[in-house]
Amino acid sequence: MTAGRLATQLWKIGASTAHRAEAGRIRFWALALATALLTLAGGGLVVTDASFDGRTQRTLERSPRLTAAYPEEPVRALWRWDPAEADGLAYDVIHLEPLTDRLTPPPGLPRWPLPGEAFASRALLDASGEEAVVAQYGRLAGVIDPAGLEAPGEFLVYARPSAAILDRSVMQGISGFGETTGTGVLGEHLHYFGKGEFLAAYAGFVLLPVALLVAIAVRTGAAARDRRTVLLAALGSSWFARACCTAGEAARPVALGAAAGAVATLPALVVDIPLPSTAFILAARDVRAAAPLMAGVMVSVPAAVLLMAVLAQPRRRARATRPTAVRTRKATWSLWLFPVALLFTVRVVDLAHPDMVVVLYATGYLLVLVTLPSIIGACVGLLGPRLAALGYRRGAASLLLAGRRMAAAPHTVTRLVAALVIAIGIAVQIQVWTASLTAAGQGALDSRERLGTSVLRVAPYAEHARVRAFHDALPAEVHALAVRVHAEGRGQVELVGDCPALRELHIACNARPQPISFATSEPRLREYLGGVGAAAGMEVVVRSGDVAHLPGAAGAGRELVLFGTGSQQLPLTTLNGIAHRHLAMTATVDYVLNGGGLGKLTTAAGWLRLLSTAGITIVCLSAGIGAISDFLRFGRELAPLSVITPGRRLYGAVAGWSLLLPTALASLAGVSLAWWLAAPVRSVAPSDPLGLVTLTSGALLCALALTVWGAATALRVATGWRPVGD
Repeated sequence: MTAGRLATQLWKIGASTAHRAEAGRIRFWALALATALLTLAGGGLVVTDASFDGRTQRTLERSPRLTAAYPEEPVRALWRWDPAEADGLAYDVIHLEPLTDRLTPPPGLPRWPLPGEAFASRALLDASGEEAVVAQYGRLAGVIDPAGLEAPGEFLVYARPSAAILDRSVMQGISGFGETTGTGVLGEHLHYFGKGEFLAAYAGFVLLPVALLVAIAVRTGAAARDRRTVLLAALGSSWFARACCTAGEAARPVALGAAAGAVATLPALVVDIPLPSTAFILAARDVRAAAPLMAGVMVSVPAAVLLMAVLAQPRRRARATRPTAVRTRKATWSLWLFPVALLFTVRVVDLAHPDMVVVLYATGYLLVLVTLPSIIGACVGLLGPRLAALGYRRGAASLLLAGRRMAAAPHTVTRLVAALVIAIGIAVQIQVWTASLTAAGQGALDSRERLGTSVLRVAPYAEHARVRAFHDALPAEVHALAVRVHAEGRGQVELVGDCPALRELHIACNARPQPISFATSEPRLREYLGGVGAAAGMEVVVRSGDVAHLPGAAGAGRELVLFGTGSQQLPLTTLNGIAHRHLAMTATVDYVLNGGGLGKLTTAAGWLRLLSTAGITIVCLSAGIGAISDFLRFGRELAPLSVITPGRRLYGAVAGWSLLLPTALASLAGVSLAWWLAAPVRSVAPSDPLGLVTLTSGALLCALALTVWGAATALRVATGWRPVGD
């Protein structure tokens, strides 16, 4: 028989044994699911890279060519960027003033807006409403074409100031649009996080759990296949022949999983896909741009899974035909890499540049989780003989059997424990990162919860006539104070307003400056003063006067603050529109505490929820698949004892010693280890350690559930067991 015919025959033999083998059906669907998820995860990695690159390219195409950077090019238009916020998300407002009709408008606009007009993205109009956009930026001239947006869900406004509010002194000269280097000067990707941070989270929360699932699926029902492999080796088969048999057994489920993963990605090639828990919409054009690489993933993923299935089989040639336990050389590299990765991850904040901390921390954390199963396996292998010896001395059959089983095959327990510990690691990361994100913006969130829009800050403080026009245009129930903050020395906050405004804040109307106490001031005023730093001991003085005549001073900043009569909520959108029409083209009306970072925190938290939910779901699938196959094996191993040990107590006792004990110990160790590894994150924003109580309790309950499941499976298999010629 030729080598080709032999390989084909062995391939067919492997395929025919796929369902009849031990845990064959479980392995079939486990491999199919693992391949499908790995295909999706690999495709997601490619699409992520293409999405970041596509958004950067579109941002470059609409970025202005500033004549300050290109002095040889003529000034053809004036341009200014300002930040804004809607629905908790930061976005860009671009003020334009063309100086010639021959200049092409920015991408996405059919024409230049007329004075007092604005173009807005569809997503912003849907989120804020057309009335809100018109109130703030002027008449709506149209919707920005998707070709001019970084992403389909981007919030963006192009506005042309009216002649009355146009201020050329704050605008920059440009020669046109289209940059060739960098990442652009605007765009939603600049408001949130970069490619490195996202890929680090994606690798930890998605790629690692999928890799764990593939590893468990490949080794499902491994004991019988290992015996077959050794038998083929004893009969003189080559490594290639054994590989053909193994690959033939896995080929059908792998092909089914790859096809399912490919079909699942097809909609993203055709339509824009909104992602749950985030405000992001995946652009189909970015996915189509990555189609060649996606095709490569569809081919390489099933090939990689088949290769992994082949490499996971015993590779040592049998020295005799007598049946023996399969023994393979254990790799020790992970045993010494684990402590190195552990120390590096904890100390990465002190060792790395701040821009690289997140990426390097994620890399170290991944290395710890990848090498952790080997450490667990080594510990289980050491624990088994000691339990067996203790059971022998005390005459405890269950302890003896559990110890011998753990010593002979520690990998069966290791797979269950590793999945649980990795799930714990992901859960702890979710807890500490969520706490850090919450803590970073908690002050602003708490302030908004207490105040709402009952007090608002307005900037900039403009010339007298414009401040007067703005003040006169305010609704009757809105009061304004002019504020000057001196930061030098001890610092001073000076408040100036008319008598109705001062009386609203329970302050006497006096033209001479009078000091007031920060601690006893009206709650809204105290909240505002805390936002400008008065809580640190700055002097606060108040006098009555015209808000439009607040003199400037060296080293002092000026702004306006608005209060409503009777602590009522103020119309933020309306006031923004009044400020844009009367105060300044760059005016902003905002909450007392904002800082522009709440949108970033909200978006990051949404992505964290999405990725972590996917990761924990995959880990749970891994643990469930591994448990089903291992419990079937566990039941077959204990089944012969039904002949000499009537009753059910032995099965529960063996399951307790061989499953509950190592799983419970690993759960406790995993929680402690994960909490210690989270030290760099907790140093930025401390997390509540009491949250570990719930996590530890959940892990122990999972351990108990696995034990009960294993004992019940063993009892069920033992009940129907009959001796066969194994």
